[in-house]
Amino acid sequence: MTENALIAGKFITTAEGANTFVLSRKFTVNDITEAVLNATALGVYKVEINGVRVGDAYMTPGFTTYRKTLQVQRYDVTDLIRNGENVIAFTVSEGWCCTVFNFHRNDESWQERPLAESPSVAADLIIETANGRQIISTDTDWRASESYISRSSIYDGETQDFVSPKAEFTAEEFSFDKSVLVPQINEYVRNIERIPAKKLIITPNGERVYDFGQNLTGVCEIVTDADFDGTISVRHAEILDKSGNFYTKNLRTAKATDKFKVKGARILVPEFTFHGFRFAQIEGAELPTESVTAIVRHTDMARTGHITCSNPLFDRLMQNVVWGQRGNFLDIPTDCPQRDERLGWTGDANVFCQTAAFNYDVRKFFKKWLADVRNEQFDSGELTHVIPNTLGSHKSSCDAVWADCITMIPFKLYEMYGDISFLSDNYEAMKKYIGAFELYKEDGLVKKGHQYGDWLSLDTEYFFGDNEAHGGTDKYLLANVFYSVSVNIVSKTAKILGFKNDYKKYCDLYKQIVKGIRREYFTPNGRILSETITAQTVALTFNIVPEKYRTNMAAALAENVKKHGYHVTTGFIGTAYLLYALSDNGYFDVAEKVLMNEEYPGWLYEVKSGATTIWERWNSLMPDGTPNPQGMTSFNHYAYGSVMEFVYRRVAGINAVAPGFKKVRISPHPVDGIDILTASYQSVNGEIVSGYKIENDKITYSVEIPEKIYGEVYL
Repeated sequence: MTENALIAGKFITTAEGANTFVLSRKFTVNDITEAVLNATALGVYKVEINGVRVGDAYMTPGFTTYRKTLQVQRYDVTDLIRNGENVIAFTVSEGWCCTVFNFHRNDESWQERPLAESPSVAADLIIETANGRQIISTDTDWRASESYISRSSIYDGETQDFVSPKAEFTAEEFSFDKSVLVPQINEYVRNIERIPAKKLIITPNGERVYDFGQNLTGVCEIVTDADFDGTISVRHAEILDKSGNFYTKNLRTAKATDKFKVKGARILVPEFTFHGFRFAQIEGAELPTESVTAIVRHTDMARTGHITCSNPLFDRLMQNVVWGQRGNFLDIPTDCPQRDERLGWTGDANVFCQTAAFNYDVRKFFKKWLADVRNEQFDSGELTHVIPNTLGSHKSSCDAVWADCITMIPFKLYEMYGDISFLSDNYEAMKKYIGAFELYKEDGLVKKGHQYGDWLSLDTEYFFGDNEAHGGTDKYLLANVFYSVSVNIVSKTAKILGFKNDYKKYCDLYKQIVKGIRREYFTPNGRILSETITAQTVALTFNIVPEKYRTNMAAALAENVKKHGYHVTTGFIGTAYLLYALSDNGYFDVAEKVLMNEEYPGWLYEVKSGATTIWERWNSLMPDGTPNPQGMTSFNHYAYGSVMEFVYRRVAGINAVAPGFKKVRISPHPVDGIDILTASYQSVNGEIVSGYKIENDKITYSVEIPEKIYGEVYL
């Protein structure tokens, strides 16, 4: 079968503007030899042929910058088509595309509108028979009708009605530029795992709540018996409150409620939504736990990395990081999976990228997302804060770490996989981004414009307004440090790609920026003006501190951490680099005390508090069990899970010396409190394993390096 245009069929919606609808057609065929279906939608869809689901993907065609990229899925449907009469039926809903998809959705003053107000679908069914080819393409002759899914929303949940009669709709063409259609780039979202309800809780408020024992992203499957006749409502929550009652305040405007109107025995599963939850409150039926199952739903990436250890709390922390990645890698790298957000925040993705690449093969996942980063870049070179951009033009800038995703993520992925296309694909966008800094510079340094700073740091003395979120570190110090980081990356990229003039240009610019930072932010004796833990951390990590003062600053950082009781008070930026700044400058003992601290605030405090994923804030849940009253409180937020990269690279000591781990350096550092630890990473050049065991005051190291990888081991 030859392949011509991706899809010839028209995009079909309904004249009634239905949120969800069915588009179907009967057809007759004989002597079939092969059949392929090409399909996409503005919205999300599922398709059935003769009542059988096509494929096992969910939330297709995924979340992209639809005006510039819309993925097309291709299915082999040969075995689903029979001789004689057949029927093909699409069920289509709004998904990400046909709604205001952000936390402004209920704000009447919000002017940004979705691409389409109602969903549409386009497809070609290409059938080869003994007598030739038959192509069945979507057009207005197809039958449009009401679905058993009466309404669906990613934020609010799905309503399914198996009882009421279904109305007819009018099929109508929707005009759309098909030149943006591309074949599927990344792996599909699939149902990955099933978790049965662990127990039924009757809360003090009398709510019937099912506990799955794990905060996850997905949906609940409900099984009714033959005698059931009624409506079941399923609400979702991450935690119970201090009194043990169902807690949903942190969902903000997201209703996260699925409803099913049903008579008789059925298996009920939401199709076009997902929730972040550990607990489900069910009304309308008193179901046994065996009738309630959580289905884990996320992008189906291959697992590549594992860390296990003898310390139960720390082992659980490593599991929490992985669960946080699973819950937030649903087609795009989201910030959280539960509230009225679930957006591709660039800063979160940047600090977590390398951890993600250790844990899973994320090449295709980030290839797709980085294409949208480029698509969303403004002509000025500035970048939006979320990708795909649903926040409009007012969220564009050169924010430290957030906007630096266009330089830092491609380079990290190049180092992890050795795939030079991560650099070549993004090189022009990198340069364009560096040019955007001219909008915010005075005297050679960034001195104006929006910055998130050390987001959600706890180092401000007083919490009020935006000061709580942005932390105590000078935000323009951070802006300039990461300006230098991005310029340095572009210079390295230019050298790798063979652009000699660019290499010299950006090398010179990098030196100028570092010189300017030292002039602006350092005293003649090498003290940094913003003496926070984060400021000292980034100055050490990125070689901003003059070398002759490095020893003094490292000692000052260690003392600063000690004064804070070895607690983690840094935000999104500082936390990602703190342990490296300590361990790489002679203070691994201080780093391990921070890592293993079980008190508030810190990683193991979360675990001791019952966390099964990583929290958005160190104070998401206070020691007395009180949830943070801020509306922006997520209990599944992977950014602080960047600590797992440190465990791979410094504790287990697995480090790439050459891109793609063609050369590795193994230099493990045992941690006090962890007697046994093993880390493995399935690199593109083979599996690397590093571990240790402490027994009877002796340390035994275990290292495995594939034959085709050159390895160095330092003990």
